[in-house]
Amino acid sequence: MQIKKIENIEMVTQLTALLHQAYEADIKLGIHFAASSVTERDVLKHILSTPTFILQDESGVIVATTSVRLPWSDNPGPFGLPHLGWVATNPNYQKQGFAKQIIDWVINNYVKPELQTPAVTIGTAFDHPWLSSFYQSIGFETIDIVQKPNGPKAIFFISIFDEQRTQSMNNTYLNRVLSGQNRIY
Repeated sequence: MQIKKIENIEMVTQLTALLHQAYEADIKLGIHFAASSVTERDVLKHILSTPTFILQDESGVIVATTSVRLPWSDNPGPFGLPHLGWVATNPNYQKQGFAKQIIDWVINNYVKPELQTPAVTIGTAFDHPWLSSFYQSIGFETIDIVQKPNGPKAIFFISIFDEQRTQSMNNTYLNRVLSGQNRIY
């Protein structure tokens, strides 16, 4: 198994197929993430604008993926911090720890050393039956629950690497939830 950042567009078709397959189970639960219906054009745009990582097996099959939405990009996360998105595992490889493996790798080999950020966030649909407990099991803390306009209720999580730097960030929303006004325990 190998984890790498996608540096070119050769993986667009395979990544699009993986996202559709991985999010199919969520659709059956009545949860519709935007990634479940992305087109190859959407994936191409995402790869070109958002650091996207894949875990591949020895034959080149994408086993898992995640991307890092950057605070200064056209698609930032909600807190002025890097935000993990498009977390997906190939259905043939689920329940083997590959989502945890790619998330850990991306945090420890990209988010911390390259971005030098004090924290990272991730989110999911509030009603998702297992993702909240999964994210908590790998060290994320619930930070806020919000009703998205014209969308599902969302739950956001944070993994803090440097508490002091995180507390001193100049982001009104982050400061409000960190101060306990919205923090969920």
